[in-house]
Amino acid sequence: MADPLLRLDSVSRAHLRGLDRITVLNDVSLEVHRGEVMGVYGQRSRGKTTLLRVASGFEAPDAGVVTFEGRDLARMSRRELARLHREEISWVERSGPHIREMSVSAYVALPLCGKLPASEAQWRAASALARVGVREYASQSWDDLSDTTRMLVAIAHAIVRRPKLVVVDDPTAGLGAFDRDQVVALLRTAAEEDAFGVLMAVPDMPAMLQATEIRLLSRGHLIAPTGPRPDGQANVVDFPQHRRGQ
Repeated sequence: MADPLLRLDSVSRAHLRGLDRITVLNDVSLEVHRGEVMGVYGQRSRGKTTLLRVASGFEAPDAGVVTFEGRDLARMSRRELARLHREEISWVERSGPHIREMSVSAYVALPLCGKLPASEAQWRAASALARVGVREYASQSWDDLSDTTRMLVAIAHAIVRRPKLVVVDDPTAGLGAFDRDQVVALLRTAAEEDAFGVLMAVPDMPAMLQATEIRLLSRGHLIAPTGPRPDGQANVVDFPQHRRGQ
């Protein structure tokens, strides 16, 4: 197997809550490869967003190492990290444009502003919208869109810069079962065809069924299913004996 795009080795992270130090990530190891969707699920407020932020270099771990294409994020300067976030790691933004009247096409093209001629940026935006199946909404504004379409536009906004890794926090929030599966399936297809990795977090197992790989985050530990996933179906998570009953 090819070297991982993203790798977390024995990563730990704690947060202060008042006078208490709460361990959010405890000796977490994880790999994300090009062309795959790594899905992490678990209860709300249990560290999934922290995991995404540490994995993408927005937070530093207290222990362990995070590498992207073999580069240790902790050794990068602020300028190098900023460039990484502009060009190689793209976080899906759920909030939409600050200017609500901005067209969907202009919003998706925004990450390319100043980098490409306007005509090429608009062409790339149209291609990204078509990639996720919402090109017909190009002239509409954010407030005119359904929740599902907003999520797909947000994904187009993330992939238009052609990143190597897309990070998305709960892409299925507020969506019905059919729309949830559609969103994750589109992410998986785009990742496979365009050869980027996806790291996403969701609060429940059903949203994981279209993911390539699955992990459960429980009490700071990352738990993997046992055995392969035949025909793309999810495995039952096997809890190690010492964690059962927690």
